[in-house]
Amino acid sequence: MKALSFIKTSLAAFTLVGATLGGTQALAADSLRGILGRDVVRIGAVSAPPWYQKDLRTNEWTGLVPDLAQAIFKPSGIAIEYVDTQWGTAAAGLQAGRFDLLGGFNKTPERARAVDFTRPIGAHKMGVLTLEDDLSRYRTWDGINDPAIRLAAIDGSAAVTLLQPKLTRTQWVIVPNSEAMQLEVESGRANALLTNDIQMALYIERRGRGHAVFPAPIQAQATNIGLAKDREALRNWLDERLEALDKEGTLDRIWAKYVPAAK
Repeated sequence: MKALSFIKTSLAAFTLVGATLGGTQALAADSLRGILGRDVVRIGAVSAPPWYQKDLRTNEWTGLVPDLAQAIFKPSGIAIEYVDTQWGTAAAGLQAGRFDLLGGFNKTPERARAVDFTRPIGAHKMGVLTLEDDLSRYRTWDGINDPAIRLAAIDGSAAVTLLQPKLTRTQWVIVPNSEAMQLEVESGRANALLTNDIQMALYIERRGRGHAVFPAPIQAQATNIGLAKDREALRNWLDERLEALDKEGTLDRIWAKYVPAAK
């Protein structure tokens, strides 16, 4: 009888906990629907592995940000819709309401004047990648600030926003996306490319060549989720979810999946 009583009590407790959790998730979903005004969240997506990568056959997006988006929104039952954009036009897209948010968007002073940001989702270092064997002129940013160096970089990227004002003597080769940036180096039209440790590690892993250099002084920056300035309720909701995902280790697991060399 005691065993039966224990089972009944345990089942009742389990049912109560399940109902509570289910109720909490339902409330969270209702809250998010109220914030968004719809049952779908629109996420800006840039062709920039490992942040985002589009399968041209299926039009499906994969990568670090889509994985993070699944972790954030799946429990709420909110659908996810991706909207193609570029780093250089992403802030305008957020302001115009083309999409609700953009992941992997670094908070720079210039961007912060235009849009809002969540708490960081991770961090990375800025550096250069070259196919040259002599790395001596890339050891410092002062060394790179030389008209003899042609540096490829993505228009509107955090690396450009952060370092172009400092490297005024460098010959800049500004391109729209990662593929074009890599082609500039591979074709010899640029001596090196400027990006973060994540993309450099991915390039070296896939191509089996290239040297990543982190010039002194080290330039490191957190990366965030960007959203329009009038979306305070959405930002607060996202910050709460990101804090929970951070505490449970989900953020670390997602980053480790894509950027083990950057840990």
